[in-house]
Amino acid sequence: MASEIPSSRPSPSIPSVPRPAAQAINAVLQLQSNLPTQLNIGDSAQAQVLALREAQHAFQVLLRLSLANGQQHTIEVQSKQPLAPGNILNVTALSTQQLAFSLLPTTQATTATRIDTALLAPGTLLEAKVVHVTPNAQGGFRITVSINNSALAGQQLQIDSPKSLALNSQLNARIDSAQQLTFQPLNTRLEPLAINQELQKQFSQQGSLSQLLQGLNTLSPSSISPSIEKTLQQLLSSMPEFSQLLDPKKLAQSLANSGAQLENRLLSGALENANQDVKANLLRLIAQIMPMLPSSNSALAASQSVLLSQALPGLLRDQLLGGSQVQLREQALRFPLPTRVLQAMDNPNDLGSLLRLAAAAVSRLQTHQLASLGQTHTNSEGTQVTVWQVEIPTRDQHNIVPLQIKFQHEEPAQKKSGEPPTPVWKIDLSFDLEPLGPLHIQASLQGGAFPVNSGRKIAPQHI
Repeated sequence: MASEIPSSRPSPSIPSVPRPAAQAINAVLQLQSNLPTQLNIGDSAQAQVLALREAQHAFQVLLRLSLANGQQHTIEVQSKQPLAPGNILNVTALSTQQLAFSLLPTTQATTATRIDTALLAPGTLLEAKVVHVTPNAQGGFRITVSINNSALAGQQLQIDSPKSLALNSQLNARIDSAQQLTFQPLNTRLEPLAINQELQKQFSQQGSLSQLLQGLNTLSPSSISPSIEKTLQQLLSSMPEFSQLLDPKKLAQSLANSGAQLENRLLSGALENANQDVKANLLRLIAQIMPMLPSSNSALAASQSVLLSQALPGLLRDQLLGGSQVQLREQALRFPLPTRVLQAMDNPNDLGSLLRLAAAAVSRLQTHQLASLGQTHTNSEGTQVTVWQVEIPTRDQHNIVPLQIKFQHEEPAQKKSGEPPTPVWKIDLSFDLEPLGPLHIQASLQGGAFPVNSGRKIAPQHI
């Protein structure tokens, strides 16, 4: 749906200069990571509150920091008082770990009726929050939104829309021209703070897929039910031979069954091939094992807590992971994803250990899914970067070879000259295949050129 930016009266473009700070309640924010290098101690900048979550004794806040040079940084801080999403702060660096802040009243936000396309090129995606809606005498509605991203974060824009929008609702819009926006769907948008927190949690619980699949070979048939045996056969039979992935159809099928699209399949009702989906079979295996564990088994209580968080990724822990959360997030976004080796199944009848390995494998698949979301963004130049990251367990004779794949699509903003932008595709492959050892291969596709970085050996990464 397209919306017009009204032109009934002249109005300056949204200014790029900082607004003056208001006299507001002063407070101190504790940084959960290091101070951005461009912000020196004593320097001031503006920041917008993106998300808020209550912790045990404080509030965890996600801020978008706008620096004087136009650059932006997303940082996590801890506050003694709640800060509503959308609030604009004036912050001053007291030290490398502390920021003083004052809250800027929303009345200081400048309302503009056009966008300076020299500042934000057509094609740039804007995120905004609806702050005011009034009917137009000529029909339709005049809507005021507060911009959440780009160099204009925190500033207000007035648009005319044929449809009303709910107050405080969030919207995405693409800039078509100085006075026209096109709304974008929000059905795949997740709060960055929720993604970061869930990514850290799943990464801390993840384990090796190959360790689980190799452990199935030691499982005693007498210790499992026919339903578990059937699920295990489905799980093992869904693994292709490594050489079969040279076939484009087989590769596409393996990508579709990697577990990355399971939630989309459930939402759309496309369940005809669910018995070949790796994540679906792992969740089915977990559901079948849990009733077979004795209630006194100490592994059951621990596993139930882990599995609940995996089945409902939206549930967040009561407390964050303290000072290690930034390091965890950085490790979780690293490619290839490091391997976490758990205690092996020494007892072939130990269903508790099998449950633990299966739960860790589900967490690993969900870490890939969340890493894809965490890396998908629109940069300051208006380029839309979309990432898909998956892991496919394959066979190579008697060995299990997990293949990690990362696709990245970059769609640049429309050029001022009117020339169509050239999209870029990038792909990363990582695997450990005997006798070659661990390999990482990178390739890209742009304008018909397809340069490939030859496979380089990498040291195995474990955590």
